Amino acid sequence: MRIAHVADVHLGYRAYNRITRHGINWREADVFNAFREALAKIVERQPELVVIAGDLFHVVRPSNLCIEQTFKEFLNFRKKSSAPVVIIGGNHDSPRSIDTGCILDLLGNIPGIYVVHHEYKGVEIPEIDTTVFCLCHRALPGLSSLKLEPNPGTRYNVLTIHGTLEGVARNFYDVGQPITRSQIMHNGWDYIALGHYHVHEKLDERTYYSGSLEYTSFNIWQETEQPKGFIEYDLDNRQIVEFHKTNPRAVIDLRPIDAKDRSSAELNQLIQHRVDGIKGGHKDKIVRLIVEDIPRAVIPDLDYELIRRLRVEALHFDLQLRPMKIQSITASRDTKTAIPLEEEWRTFAMERQCPAEVNRDLLVSKGLEYLGMAE
Repeated sequence: MRIAHVADVHLGYRAYNRITRHGINWREADVFNAFREALAKIVERQPELVVIAGDLFHVVRPSNLCIEQTFKEFLNFRKKSSAPVVIIGGNHDSPRSIDTGCILDLLGNIPGIYVVHHEYKGVEIPEIDTTVFCLCHRALPGLSSLKLEPNPGTRYNVLTIHGTLEGVARNFYDVGQPITRSQIMHNGWDYIALGHYHVHEKLDERTYYSGSLEYTSFNIWQETEQPKGFIEYDLDNRQIVEFHKTNPRAVIDLRPIDAKDRSSAELNQLIQHRVDGIKGGHKDKIVRLIVEDIPRAVIPDLDYELIRRLRVEALHFDLQLRPMKIQSITASRDTKTAIPLEEEWRTFAMERQCPAEVNRDLLVSKGLEYLGMAE
């Protein structure tokens, strides 16, 4: 029996305030395209079970258009595949209060789609002789009191979790206490499908993070070398059949420029040179270039016409000008661990969960502007 393991779709994700000719945020459209691509591949492969391990939506209250399109995609999928779909709640799409209601419940009205978004619960699916045990993100605080064991009454037992397992990229997210392997590892599981960490990673022969389908995390620059997609897994042989890659928008993190003792003319040439070195060009891509230790006196003399042109041609061109470091109060006590105050703000602003209407890029830039004024 084969299972398709999908996670961290983040439908409704938006960034960069760039709009398609249909009036949709470009990045929101990219995420939907990746989702459609994954569903099309699943239809082509026809696995017996589909598991979505949390964060199907990017926000608790997605837009009406996002909800409508998602519902249509699942209805279309159901016409082409009879595979049961089990969806669990992640930290992004599950409200903290059960009384609030969860948008995922809407999808549970489609035949063959099972939704669990707050608790730890086993979903028994007799037609494939399988039980899928769902450990949602909201249930993690009570994990120590739960008894995670397979169902001896079904042939196959799958555990799906939205959370961070110990040993996986600490500080990638603000996740609190990680899940220990002893809490979930059991010889009776045929597969453990993990979500929350956006990078495809193998923990053992039957425990995997599938990773996200597109670049949607708070800090996409940590993932630029990582493929995006979903897992097709064989429960009988306990092995991956294939990691099916999606085609996300290109994200390029250029090699930083050391601006110390350089003139504005030299920096303009280096910026152009770095961008010209992008394979296939920079147009419609997401690009970051960090200029470190730039003298503040040089910043006004940079070629802003060039910078504006790059920002128009790329989907997003993030030129980070980092002046000689302002030390934070705590970091200044130990020069070996000194962190620029600007970088502390940037990290905080990028990782903090914000309402959907907040323009994160504008929030970051305004904060940096205020820091410069304060100095």
